[in-house]
Amino acid sequence: MVRKVVTVKHKYGIHARPAAKIVSLCNGFTSDIEIIKDGEPPANGKNILDIMMLAAASGVSLELRADGPDAEEAIEQLSVMMESDFDTNEI
Repeated sequence: MVRKVVTVKHKYGIHARPAAKIVSLCNGFTSDIEIIKDGEPPANGKNILDIMMLAAASGVSLELRADGPDAEEAIEQLSVMMESDFDTNEI
């Protein structure tokens, strides 16, 4: 299992559009991907409702976990996305 802690950089946090980008990215991997906020139950990275339920505001730290054959690449790409403001401030 690969783990990494990231900080949500988007000024509005993870709302519908960033959540959709997360799910789209995660669905490109075969590994199981989870996102954990403050010790809450893990959110499935491939389920938009789970991601939305995180209610992760800007500045919140999230733990990313992946388990599977492409886990390292999944965590790397997901962390880059979250720490790069989801590639745009206009989301």
